[in-house]
Amino acid sequence: MKRLISARGADRLYGDLLILLAAVSAIAPLFAEATLAWALFAAGIAGVWWIALDRTVHGFLAAVGWTLVSLGLGLHLAFQIGVDVLPLEGTLAAGFILLGVSELFFGVERYRHRPMGRCALIVGAAVAIGFGIAVPLALPQLPDWLISSAVAVMLGAFGVGLLLGARTAGRNQRPGV
Repeated sequence: MKRLISARGADRLYGDLLILLAAVSAIAPLFAEATLAWALFAAGIAGVWWIALDRTVHGFLAAVGWTLVSLGLGLHLAFQIGVDVLPLEGTLAAGFILLGVSELFFGVERYRHRPMGRCALIVGAAVAIGFGIAVPLALPQLPDWLISSAVAVMLGAFGVGLLLGARTAGRNQRPGV
Protein backbone atom coordinates (compact mmCIF):
# COMPACT_ATOMS: atom_id res chain seq x y z
CA MET A 1 0.00 0.00 0.00
CA LYS A 2 1.44 3.35 -1.02
CA ARG A 3 1.69 6.08 1.60
CA LEU A 4 -0.13 9.29 0.82
CA ILE A 5 2.45 11.45 2.57
CA SER A 6 6.00 10.83 3.75
CA ALA A 7 7.29 11.60 7.24
CA ARG A 8 9.23 14.55 5.81
CA GLY A 9 6.07 15.73 4.06
CA ALA A 10 4.22 15.57 7.37
CA ASP A 11 7.01 17.59 8.98
CA ARG A 12 6.74 20.21 6.22
CA LEU A 13 2.97 20.51 6.52
CA TYR A 14 3.07 20.75 10.31
CA GLY A 15 5.95 23.22 10.10
CA ASP A 16 3.92 25.41 7.73
CA LEU A 17 0.94 25.30 10.08
CA LEU A 18 3.08 26.20 13.10
CA ILE A 19 4.52 29.19 11.25
CA LEU A 20 0.98 30.31 10.38
CA LEU A 21 -0.07 29.91 14.02
CA ALA A 22 3.04 31.86 15.07
CA ALA A 23 1.93 34.74 12.83
CA VAL A 24 -1.56 34.61 14.36
CA SER A 25 -0.03 34.58 17.84
CA ALA A 26 2.17 37.56 17.02
CA ILE A 27 -0.88 39.70 16.19
CA ALA A 28 -3.03 38.26 19.00
CA PRO A 29 -2.87 41.40 21.19
CA LEU A 30 -4.76 43.23 18.45
CA PHE A 31 -7.69 40.86 18.81
CA ALA A 32 -8.25 38.94 22.02
CA GLU A 33 -6.14 37.04 24.51
CA ALA A 34 -8.10 33.90 23.67
CA THR A 35 -6.29 33.84 20.31
CA LEU A 36 -3.20 32.45 22.03
CA ALA A 37 -5.23 29.70 23.66
CA TRP A 38 -6.76 28.77 20.31
CA ALA A 39 -3.33 28.78 18.64
CA LEU A 40 -2.02 26.30 21.22
CA PHE A 41 -5.19 24.21 20.90
CA ALA A 42 -4.89 24.17 17.08
CA ALA A 43 -1.21 23.22 17.34
CA GLY A 44 -2.18 20.30 19.59
CA ILE A 45 -4.99 19.09 17.33
CA ALA A 46 -2.76 19.31 14.24
CA GLY A 47 0.02 17.65 16.22
CA VAL A 48 -2.14 14.56 16.69
CA TRP A 49 -2.53 14.42 12.91
CA TRP A 50 1.23 15.02 12.44
CA ILE A 51 2.15 12.17 14.77
CA ALA A 52 -0.29 9.85 13.00
CA LEU A 53 1.40 10.61 9.64
CA ASP A 54 4.98 10.65 10.90
CA ARG A 55 6.36 7.16 11.09
CA THR A 56 9.90 7.91 12.27
CA VAL A 57 11.03 6.77 15.69
CA HIS A 58 13.55 9.57 16.28
CA GLY A 59 11.94 12.09 18.59
CA PHE A 60 8.58 10.31 18.64
CA LEU A 61 8.10 10.50 22.42
CA ALA A 62 9.14 14.17 22.51
CA ALA A 63 6.71 14.90 19.65
CA VAL A 64 3.91 13.12 21.53
CA GLY A 65 4.78 15.05 24.70
CA TRP A 66 4.83 18.40 22.87
CA THR A 67 1.52 17.64 21.18
CA LEU A 68 -0.24 16.53 24.34
CA VAL A 69 1.02 19.49 26.39
CA SER A 70 0.05 22.04 23.71
CA LEU A 71 -3.36 20.40 23.33
CA GLY A 72 -3.90 20.28 27.09
CA LEU A 73 -2.70 23.83 27.66
CA GLY A 74 -4.85 25.09 24.78
CA LEU A 75 -7.89 23.25 26.17
CA HIS A 76 -7.22 24.62 29.63
CA LEU A 77 -6.92 28.20 28.40
CA ALA A 78 -9.59 28.21 25.66
CA PHE A 79 -12.32 26.31 27.47
CA GLN A 80 -11.35 27.16 31.06
CA ILE A 81 -11.06 23.44 31.85
CA GLY A 82 -9.76 23.03 35.39
CA VAL A 83 -9.28 26.76 35.98
CA ASP A 84 -11.07 26.55 39.32
CA VAL A 85 -8.72 23.71 40.39
CA LEU A 86 -5.38 24.71 38.86
CA PRO A 87 -3.89 28.19 39.28
CA LEU A 88 -3.27 29.94 35.96
CA GLU A 89 0.31 30.94 36.78
CA GLY A 90 1.28 27.40 37.73
CA THR A 91 -0.43 25.87 34.72
CA LEU A 92 1.22 28.29 32.30
CA ALA A 93 4.62 27.86 33.94
CA ALA A 94 4.49 24.06 33.91
CA GLY A 95 2.99 23.97 30.42
CA PHE A 96 5.59 26.19 28.81
CA ILE A 97 8.48 24.52 30.61
CA LEU A 98 7.21 21.12 29.44
CA LEU A 99 6.72 22.45 25.90
CA GLY A 100 10.29 23.78 25.92
CA VAL A 101 11.75 20.55 27.26
CA SER A 102 9.81 18.51 24.70
CA GLU A 103 10.91 20.81 21.87
CA LEU A 104 14.51 20.58 23.06
CA PHE A 105 14.46 16.77 23.22
CA PHE A 106 12.75 16.59 19.84
CA GLY A 107 15.43 18.76 18.25
CA VAL A 108 18.30 16.86 19.82
CA GLU A 109 16.83 13.42 19.07
CA ARG A 110 15.32 13.95 15.62
CA TYR A 111 17.80 16.40 14.15
CA ARG A 112 21.11 15.41 15.74
CA HIS A 113 22.69 15.34 12.24
CA ARG A 114 20.86 18.43 10.99
CA PRO A 115 22.30 21.44 12.80
CA MET A 116 20.07 24.13 11.29
CA GLY A 117 16.85 22.38 12.28
CA ARG A 118 18.24 21.53 15.71
CA CYS A 119 19.33 25.15 16.33
CA ALA A 120 15.88 26.50 15.45
CA LEU A 121 14.25 24.06 17.87
CA ILE A 122 16.74 24.92 20.62
CA VAL A 123 15.88 28.62 20.23
CA GLY A 124 12.16 27.84 20.51
CA ALA A 125 12.78 25.62 23.51
CA ALA A 126 14.82 28.31 25.27
CA VAL A 127 12.08 30.89 24.73
CA ALA A 128 9.39 28.50 26.01
CA ILE A 129 11.40 27.50 29.09
CA GLY A 130 12.36 31.12 29.83
CA PHE A 131 8.75 32.22 29.50
CA GLY A 132 7.63 29.35 31.73
CA ILE A 133 10.09 30.44 34.41
CA ALA A 134 9.07 34.11 34.13
CA VAL A 135 5.31 33.51 34.29
CA PRO A 136 4.93 32.81 38.02
CA LEU A 137 7.21 35.70 38.85
CA ALA A 138 5.56 38.40 36.75
CA LEU A 139 2.26 37.22 35.17
CA PRO A 140 0.04 40.11 36.20
CA GLN A 141 2.66 42.61 35.00
CA LEU A 142 3.52 40.87 31.71
CA PRO A 143 2.27 42.89 28.74
CA ASP A 144 0.12 41.11 26.17
CA TRP A 145 2.68 41.72 23.42
CA LEU A 146 5.36 39.89 25.41
CA ILE A 147 3.13 36.87 25.98
CA SER A 148 2.11 36.71 22.32
CA SER A 149 5.73 37.18 21.23
CA ALA A 150 6.88 34.25 23.37
CA VAL A 151 4.17 31.99 21.94
CA ALA A 152 4.91 33.21 18.39
CA VAL A 153 8.65 32.54 18.72
CA MET A 154 8.08 29.13 20.27
CA LEU A 155 5.63 28.02 17.55
CA GLY A 156 7.59 29.69 14.77
CA ALA A 157 10.92 28.18 15.82
CA PHE A 158 9.34 24.73 15.96
CA GLY A 159 7.86 25.24 12.50
CA VAL A 160 11.11 26.55 11.02
CA GLY A 161 13.02 23.68 12.67
CA LEU A 162 10.67 21.14 11.07
CA LEU A 163 11.02 22.79 7.66
CA LEU A 164 14.81 23.01 7.87
CA GLY A 165 15.08 19.44 9.14
CA ALA A 166 12.85 18.09 6.40
CA ARG A 167 14.65 20.09 3.70
CA THR A 168 18.12 19.09 4.84
CA ALA A 169 17.08 15.47 5.22
CA GLY A 170 15.97 15.32 1.60
CA ARG A 171 19.26 16.66 0.25
CA ASN A 172 22.11 14.94 1.99
CA GLN A 173 20.93 12.65 4.77
CA ARG A 174 19.63 9.13 4.88
CA PRO A 175 15.82 8.97 5.32
CA GLY A 176 14.70 8.51 8.92
CA VAL A 177 18.04 9.51 10.44
